[in-house]
Amino acid sequence: MIYRCPVGAPGECPTSATRGYCQVHMFQQLERYDPAEDTPPPSPPTPPAPATSPAPQAAPPVDTADREPEPGPVTRSARPARPAGPARQPVVRLALVIAGALLPVRAESRRGGGGLAVGRDEPECAAVPGLAALDQLSRHHARLRWIDGALHVEDLDSTNGTFVDGRRITIPTRVWPGVRLRFALDVDAQVVEIDEFGAPR
Repeated sequence: MIYRCPVGAPGECPTSATRGYCQVHMFQQLERYDPAEDTPPPSPPTPPAPATSPAPQAAPPVDTADREPEPGPVTRSARPARPAGPARQPVVRLALVIAGALLPVRAESRRGGGGLAVGRDEPECAAVPGLAALDQLSRHHARLRWIDGALHVEDLDSTNGTFVDGRRITIPTRVWPGVRLRFALDVDAQVVEIDEFGAPR
């Protein structure tokens, strides 16, 4: 245990083994001093650095020049789509009603033709009762035929004429279901639509 001056700078005033007064500062009493108090505490031990794993080494480059390509999955090639053709028009079936008899109008074919012939000597009118006895109706009076997909009625230079909705015609005139026709003076007829079984709709 030693005593030192409490006001002097370190090394300025001498220390003493007994209590007394400072030789530099005459009226300053020495104070007890333990040298162990000025010893800095030991620093904590430094933790060891964590071990580091070695960096992975890059794989050596593979020379693919001499390697055969691996076969890929086998896929079926899609069939090319067929070009869409023109939309089919719905089939319209028409007929002519004369004196209660239903005379179907033949459909138009690619080579033309079709239609219906009207007259006393026309085979298609043989089913009409009493028609052959009507002298006012010409033997080959008129015909219904297709023009550009539409049904027309044409007078064949008959003596008493052909009428569409009460008007005498001189050129092929378009007709459709519901139109009323008259051949000669009083042979009335009407265009109707029929189904696939031949019955009026």
